[in-house]
Amino acid sequence: MKRILVTGARGMLGTELVRKLGNRCSGSDLPDFDVTVMDSVRSRVSDYKPHVIINAAAITDVDYCEINPEEAEKVHCGGVENLCASGTRVITLSTDHVFTDGLGIPINESSETNPVNQYARGKLKGELIALENPGNCVVRTSWLFGEKGMLPRFVEKLNSDSEIRAVADQTSCITFVESLADALILMAFDESMSGLYHCVNPGAVSPFTLACRLSVRLGRGRVTPINWESLGLAAPRPVWSVLGTERSVNLPPLEEALESCLKRML
Repeated sequence: MKRILVTGARGMLGTELVRKLGNRCSGSDLPDFDVTVMDSVRSRVSDYKPHVIINAAAITDVDYCEINPEEAEKVHCGGVENLCASGTRVITLSTDHVFTDGLGIPINESSETNPVNQYARGKLKGELIALENPGNCVVRTSWLFGEKGMLPRFVEKLNSDSEIRAVADQTSCITFVESLADALILMAFDESMSGLYHCVNPGAVSPFTLACRLSVRLGRGRVTPINWESLGLAAPRPVWSVLGTERSVNLPPLEEALESCLKRML
């Protein structure tokens, strides 16, 4: 049986991967395991002897990364380098933020990158390290949601009939954690899959348009548009980073993913 090591196992994606894989995987995370420490990586790989590593370890607070770029790069670049140095096949996660501003059409894997913030710069360096080994995979995704994330926060506010102030000047795709986990597991068990993939639930949204859809769906709540600048956050965001794909992995469309998650929540 193929053994899969999941790093970042206590995060939203890591938790879903461990749930789906069951006894086919070992989940590792801080404080017992640290991707930024080579001895920690060597020890875990030596003990478990995985056939593949799915790397979900990340600092997902984009503004924290902007203020602490060295720490962020240590995780997103140095961590990937350590995992790849273990000699094990690696599948690692990256971000739509490696693009600053698209042209209003989906951005594919072959599009030129231009990272918009420190979080993305570290992630892009990690991508390049991972892709040095032709058997590895890099998976770019965006706005992950499940029992946590933007969507449940919006639903909670709408259900209390509260006002949501939602950003209207950033358009991307949202990604249901269950859909993404299924794609990653497929890659883990199919060694012919390698290189760069974009994995999102297709359908362009801004936080504002998503909140409006949910308000209509639930029949309650109020939604007010705002822009990123008014929030005074540290990290810039891409204006348009809607990911498309030229590869063979296609996640379910946005509406299907939304309904799946809402049924689970409601």
